[in-house]
Amino acid sequence: MSKFRAAIIAFTLAAMFFIPISAIPKTAEIPKEEKPPASENSSSAPEAEISENPEATPEGFFRIFDLETETVSEVPYSDYVKGAIASEMGADFEFEALVAQGVAAFSCGLYQQKIHFAADYDFSAAPSKKLGYITEEKAKEIYGKAFDEKWEKISSAAEKSMQYVLTFEGEPALAVYHAISSGMTESSENAWGGAVPYLVSVKSPGDVSHPDYETTVTIGKSEALELLNKNGAGLNGSYPEEWFKGAERTEAGYVDKIVIGAATFSGEKLRNLFGLRSTDFDVEYKNEEFIFTVRGYGHGVGLSQVGANYMAKEGADFEEILSHYYPGTKLSEYSSFGE
Repeated sequence: MSKFRAAIIAFTLAAMFFIPISAIPKTAEIPKEEKPPASENSSSAPEAEISENPEATPEGFFRIFDLETETVSEVPYSDYVKGAIASEMGADFEFEALVAQGVAAFSCGLYQQKIHFAADYDFSAAPSKKLGYITEEKAKEIYGKAFDEKWEKISSAAEKSMQYVLTFEGEPALAVYHAISSGMTESSENAWGGAVPYLVSVKSPGDVSHPDYETTVTIGKSEALELLNKNGAGLNGSYPEEWFKGAERTEAGYVDKIVIGAATFSGEKLRNLFGLRSTDFDVEYKNEEFIFTVRGYGHGVGLSQVGANYMAKEGADFEEILSHYYPGTKLSEYSSFGE
């Protein structure tokens, strides 16, 4: 695969935390990010109590394809995890939420590294655009005079998180994450077509109280008609108030599909067509315009960053947060991982 084509695919899959289709397990029986606001943005508990590990952070690096420069860089684990925490949450989140984010990012990176060992790179990112992770230099630009204090908190969370790996059946977990759920997270099977035992729908009640939980997008009738017809709807412009009726939803409340004219649109397809933050939306037609009311932000699978922050504020530690959002996984010490 050419690097140009790889970059196009990676951009297309940006909402999936830069995870290629090959990373989503599928079975013969089973068919079928994002960023939170920077400023506020069965059990998976380990079998034995995990103590603090005083050893140095793990050595190693991820091969990351930069979507801007179209080059592959070898990024040390510690640089990536710190950059992922800074990019995906930011220093204003609760410390235990930052640690949970770090464990998820590190584990997900190890998962992709393992399955893409024979490829040119492990996964993609765009650090200059704050997508996936950022460099320390970029963090200095963002935080300015507050850099030292904020970077110290991020680095401390990264150091703690890298002592652990979230695992499933002894392997790194595909610990994906998103900004804000709709109040329930979505299963990987509904979102991407591949069932993963620990990427199932769970409650995330703290999300609904976030100021960015609900957003609206307004699209004119003519623009909507053009976009829908370019994708096979075959509409003649009549009865626009009926176009988005009859949506089929998943158990978590996200739009699975809608039949519009001669075409069937997935919720994700409509999300991309109309620039919506998630696939949990309602549509109202008024004054020659469609008003989309959208709940949540991101694909909805795995850890909700805002939900994790809410849990941390309520007293949950990072182990409890990870256990909640990735049920059935185990938290393993990195020093003994793979033994």
